[in-house]
Amino acid sequence: MQKISGSVYFLSGEGYDSNTIIITGPDPFIVDTGTGQNPEKLINALRELEVEPTAIVNTHCHYDHVGGNHLFKIPVYAHPPDDGHIRCADAHCVAPMFNTRLEPQAVEPLGNEFRGWRVIHTPGHTEGSCCLLKDKILISGDTIFAEGIGRMDCPGGSEEAMQKSLALLEALEYKVLLPGHGPSLHR
Repeated sequence: MQKISGSVYFLSGEGYDSNTIIITGPDPFIVDTGTGQNPEKLINALRELEVEPTAIVNTHCHYDHVGGNHLFKIPVYAHPPDDGHIRCADAHCVAPMFNTRLEPQAVEPLGNEFRGWRVIHTPGHTEGSCCLLKDKILISGDTIFAEGIGRMDCPGGSEEAMQKSLALLEALEYKVLLPGHGPSLHR
């Protein structure tokens, strides 16, 4: 686990699991929960930090980011239209790519702000992909990585939408990139 700031912790994913970001403080939450197939690392990190999250934000609907949501009995948020895909556990969640299935989940739509973080709609990887920005820290899901961008060949992916999203992100000021997979980037 990597401490990014006083309230932001970066937990790198293992295997197919996405990275998880833990936001501590008076109203703590988790960004992405991985597949849920290897919960020990996340559970142990929360214990170590003495944090009981009160919500989950999913950066998009893919199984490797939402599969662990069931480990927690707390509200889950995702940007439309990905919230509907998670709610139905449909083909956009790509669980068969991971040789498994995803159960339908209760999900609330994510607005333009979440607990002080700016929510930025960045379609391209999926239709409802989003990033979060606060204090020059960008949580990018699978839109952008330290050395690349997310794939666009899954249901809801679009190269044209991705190009527009990348242009939007390029105009932002951030010093730390916390992607959905791979290492964090400090600029």
